[in-house]
Amino acid sequence: MHPLSRSAFAWLLLIAALTLSAFWPGVSGGFLFDDYPNIVKQERVHITELTTESLASAWSAFPIGPLGRPLAMVSFAVDHYFFGLDPRGYKITSLAVHTVNALLVFSLLTQLLKMRHERSNNPLMPAALLAALWAIHPLQVSTVLYVVQRMEMLSITFLLTALICYLHGRRLQMAGIRAWPWLITCLPLIALGLLCKETAALFPAFALALELTVLRFRCASTRSATILKWSYGIFVLASVAALLLLVLPRFGSPDAYAIRSFTLEERLLTQLRVLPTYLAWIVIPQPANYTFYYDTYQFSTGLLSPPTTLLGGLFLAVLASSAIWLRNRHPILSLGIAWFFIAHSLTSNIIPLELVFEHRNYFAILGVLLALFAIIEAAPRGEIPRVRSVAVTVVTIGFLLLTMIRSAGWGSPLHLALELAERNPESSRASMDLGEQYMLRAGQDPDSRYYRMALNEFERGSNIPGSSPLLEQGLIILALTANQPDKVEWWDRLIQKLKQRTVGPQEVSMITDFLAKRERGLPLNDEKFAEAYMVVVNKVSMPARQYYAIGLHALRHLEDEALAHVLFSTAVNKSLDNPTFIVGMVDALNRTGHENSARLLAQHANKVAGLRIPVPPTVERLKPPSEIPSTPTKPNSEP
Repeated sequence: MHPLSRSAFAWLLLIAALTLSAFWPGVSGGFLFDDYPNIVKQERVHITELTTESLASAWSAFPIGPLGRPLAMVSFAVDHYFFGLDPRGYKITSLAVHTVNALLVFSLLTQLLKMRHERSNNPLMPAALLAALWAIHPLQVSTVLYVVQRMEMLSITFLLTALICYLHGRRLQMAGIRAWPWLITCLPLIALGLLCKETAALFPAFALALELTVLRFRCASTRSATILKWSYGIFVLASVAALLLLVLPRFGSPDAYAIRSFTLEERLLTQLRVLPTYLAWIVIPQPANYTFYYDTYQFSTGLLSPPTTLLGGLFLAVLASSAIWLRNRHPILSLGIAWFFIAHSLTSNIIPLELVFEHRNYFAILGVLLALFAIIEAAPRGEIPRVRSVAVTVVTIGFLLLTMIRSAGWGSPLHLALELAERNPESSRASMDLGEQYMLRAGQDPDSRYYRMALNEFERGSNIPGSSPLLEQGLIILALTANQPDKVEWWDRLIQKLKQRTVGPQEVSMITDFLAKRERGLPLNDEKFAEAYMVVVNKVSMPARQYYAIGLHALRHLEDEALAHVLFSTAVNKSLDNPTFIVGMVDALNRTGHENSARLLAQHANKVAGLRIPVPPTVERLKPPSEIPSTPTKPNSEP
């Protein structure tokens, strides 16, 4: 083996060893937050055999986004085939993906640093150190050990591979060697990345940043350089057109933010504070500042509300201006800054996502490390090399220890829940998580000390000002699963919160969870539950399946056929492009003894969807309300 190859292989082994060592203490942890709706409660990924049919079902299991992230969902399904719902197996798979990504970062940086005009001609050591620091950064814990974020990691896997191919192709192009096979390869790689998460769509922006800083559109052929410049010019124009014609009309309206407690303007203003916060988390990693749940993060209502909004905006403007000004003299520094901004361009723009999440920095950390590397490289010589070597060693060891400690905390679900609740006592999500951990340990024993601890924690969380109704849900489920009576006051508080606050995805998921538990026999207070879900129905738009599920509850447990028909009809109206689902609803109602509802629904479907579902001539005429009422009709009432 060539000495250089042996050296590269040794660095690869070191990076992999550091990565595995840093995160291994956390693989014994549990599922968390969005893991539940996407994995634990997502029956389509709960496959027990590797067949085309089961994998096809998992392929379409994610209902959000233009493509649905099918490759990521299939990876969860394969995990379920091998590990069931044991989170350890899922976390080991995610750690393997992250380790591969660390090696890809090393390969990318090796190529990139070969092209810089610096004193050193051997890029292996700095590339390896940067890749290792990226891989074991303490902030990465909440991506690597948070199973659902495999979506992000897999998307970055393909994005990094595409950047490696792009850089290699461009190096060949500069040398006058045939490069198009490498450049064309980027397209299927990005397509695969998009099937994991939309992050891969940022590839052209990352590549353009490379051209504007390090590559400078250099080609051996003038014709190739011209084509390259025109290609990026078209890309920029197409991106601006898509923003103005597609993105702004969809997300720029107030309706798009109906599920959020903040407006579009408030979200954009808040990002002026969020991005500097991310930078601080990366440059000065202090795990005590990583609270994971940021439901208490206050959004900005103006440039001076709070004043740090304006200060953050000025800082970001200076940072962006510096990247432009320094791109000729210090291209790596400029590239690092640009990659940080690009990495956040999807999650810090007008799309109505939540305000803050740690995992959004998965790739952005690399940009910041590149910028810091360039600053250190530009420092005067003298004693700097010796000081730099000591500093890099200390930082690497420090990162490793901090990440191992944080990973160990994530390795115990109860320890993590206690830690997050202590760091952020005003967080409804942290309180809910801790209460659920106590509830799991209590089992169904009301005499267990964990039962009392769960009860106390749910009560504490539910009384936090502005807290989520999920805490009342926790109280209700805790009591009923232990064969204890639920309190009307819990339901009243839950309903009042739904009326007063913005109803978002979590509140909709709460209703869905209640429905699932009711169908499994949990003795809910059906009248109060119906009052709760009617608040949700009248405040937000939901997928067709949820209207159908709520309609089944009204039909089976309230015996309110009129309300059920309106909900079923709404499900039809929302699935006009899916006639198979409509036919399935009618067939299911007919098979379960609700023939009259099936007939009425068939009539409605034939009218609005142009279907030809057979309807018996002797249909009992039901006069449903013309719109969904704000409260359900009484049980056993005549339609």
